[in-house]
Amino acid sequence: MDIFLFLIYKDTKLFLMITLVVVFSICLHEFFHAWTALKFGDTTAADRGHLTLNPLRQMGPMSIIMFLLLGFAWGAVPVNPAVLRARSRHAPAIVALAGPATNFGLFLIGFFFFGFLATRIWILVENEAAGETILELFLLLGIYNLFLCIFNLLPIPGLDGWNALTEYMPRLRNIHSEFAKGVTIFLIFLLFFLADDIFALSRDVMFFAKDLLSADRGDRQEQAFSPFSHEDEDRTGGLPVASVSAKTGKNSGPPLEIYAEDAIFTGLPK
Repeated sequence: MDIFLFLIYKDTKLFLMITLVVVFSICLHEFFHAWTALKFGDTTAADRGHLTLNPLRQMGPMSIIMFLLLGFAWGAVPVNPAVLRARSRHAPAIVALAGPATNFGLFLIGFFFFGFLATRIWILVENEAAGETILELFLLLGIYNLFLCIFNLLPIPGLDGWNALTEYMPRLRNIHSEFAKGVTIFLIFLLFFLADDIFALSRDVMFFAKDLLSADRGDRQEQAFSPFSHEDEDRTGGLPVASVSAKTGKNSGPPLEIYAEDAIFTGLPK
């Protein structure tokens, strides 16, 4: 696996955009865990300073270091399930799902603006470099946040989907047998194999936004393109691709192409 920090030498702009999107998305994810818990009367996260977007508080130094080295990051906020359950039976699950819901909201923002601007940005912005940067930023915002939303909803111990599920199936919290522990370890390994497919799905959904919201719907057949060729997929071995390059022409050609040059595995929370 490549050192994510090395991307700063290959493509500084891409490195900065991925870092901005992933760090902001994780911090906002954790902020809304804390904020939702506070609304249900649990002040644990608020008292410990988690009503903030500060990465040092929401992610911690080790998560930031791992992100820079391997593109792998996480965040966490403390909550008191007993306090939440005393307020409402559904409160712990709502708090757990607040994070993925935040990522889904950010995905919708990226989806709409990327799709809407993909064929309109050159009317609104005359500077080609600025237009490319705006498109890339919304593309990355959508890809990573859909990834984070799906990833966190998986019913695997340690993820938000599991925390919500165990509120309605409390017996799952009591994993004592060796068989149950083995199943848990298997699911965690399976999670990392699924991550590539989740990332690919997120990427494909974002490119669908261009077809859905483009200004030139009648010309889709002529301008249709695949974001990856089979040759690109073979070169990357199916790894999630985060190398985005905009190739634009105001009068001809697709407004955005994506190349599989750098496989970066980023943005895994918790």
